[in-house]
Amino acid sequence: MPAKPKFLEIACKDITVEFRSKSTVSLMILFSLITSMLFSITVPVFYAQEIGSSLLWLIFIFVGMLGYARAFIREVELETLEGLKLAPIHPASILAGKMLYNIVLMLLMEIVVIPIFVGVFNMSIARPIVFLAVLTLGNTAFAITISSLAILIIKSHSKELLLPVIAFPVIFPVVSSTVFALNMAVKGNVYGIESPVKIVISFAAIVLSVAFLTSEYAFTD
Repeated sequence: MPAKPKFLEIACKDITVEFRSKSTVSLMILFSLITSMLFSITVPVFYAQEIGSSLLWLIFIFVGMLGYARAFIREVELETLEGLKLAPIHPASILAGKMLYNIVLMLLMEIVVIPIFVGVFNMSIARPIVFLAVLTLGNTAFAITISSLAILIIKSHSKELLLPVIAFPVIFPVVSSTVFALNMAVKGNVYGIESPVKIVISFAAIVLSVAFLTSEYAFTD
């Protein structure tokens, strides 16, 4: 039986640890639900259809900021990061494993949060398949970006505060393009949706390439 790729072993290890403790995913889901309820109270019903998709995307952004970096921060807190560095694993494989773990978390979040959010806001989505595909694509690009940036701040004393400061300017193209595409899917007017989708895909590809090319320097310095 062929051995698993190293990045897959790392992702499976993180997923196993998370499902045993449920510390990150439970807090992410709880934060999402509380935020959804607060939005439902403060946002007038007649505005929900117009800005609901933007609010949903905003929830995933805030939750991602809180949760995705934990994949690396946990290694620092448990003092296992040095062990990963000494292991015969290329830094790019470590990064890919952390990215895959964060994408799995993101998919779990979508399964739980989206139905509740749509139900609470009574949203009518004209193109639900397109909406879900765009949201998943945007979240994937976001998870890739946060995972890549998390390497740069894991040794900082204020890593939880520093990450949003670094990340928000970087992810602006993903945020704006995803919001634009989500609104088009909600209204059913998907003509021209390829443009923002291509921006998100291109951004994710560029970040992924740069992250893998510089991963060795990021882990050692």
